[in-house]
Amino acid sequence: MNRTITILIGVAIAVGLYLLIHHVIVRRNTKKAQSTALEQTNVAVKAALQRLADEHFISAPATILDANIILDGWGRGVMAFEYLVLIDQVTDEQLPILRQRLNHILAEFCQDHQIPSAVASGESAFLVTDAWRHTKRIHLGVAYLVNEATIEYIQDLHRLDPKAKGQP
Repeated sequence: MNRTITILIGVAIAVGLYLLIHHVIVRRNTKKAQSTALEQTNVAVKAALQRLADEHFISAPATILDANIILDGWGRGVMAFEYLVLIDQVTDEQLPILRQRLNHILAEFCQDHQIPSAVASGESAFLVTDAWRHTKRIHLGVAYLVNEATIEYIQDLHRLDPKAKGQP
């Protein structure tokens, strides 16, 4: 009887340690992948915002105030980011047009730089999922469609907001 309890406790400890180590390794790898994806997305978003200014779509170059990984509440490995951007003279009514234009520019960026997408060959790897204003700052949700988890995240967003466009 004592031996059985000892074996059960040993197995429980071994399983617990395995789960803990596995969780730490997976979490570390996911954070590393998200950081790399954020760096790549930063390059694309900065280029797209600069092009908006170059084309006089906006009156002055935009300033990225902050860029963060969206918390992993949607699932492990989602490559979705929130940008806090200062863009002068863009009204709330113009935000859908801004989002559409950014998506177009990002698609061209992907094509020009041959950035692959997990959606389909030739499709944009970046998608502006949301654009909204808080005071003078504009928040942009940008997804890097590099894996199935991110595609499922976008599909979930579209289920929540059936009016959303630009579905992968």
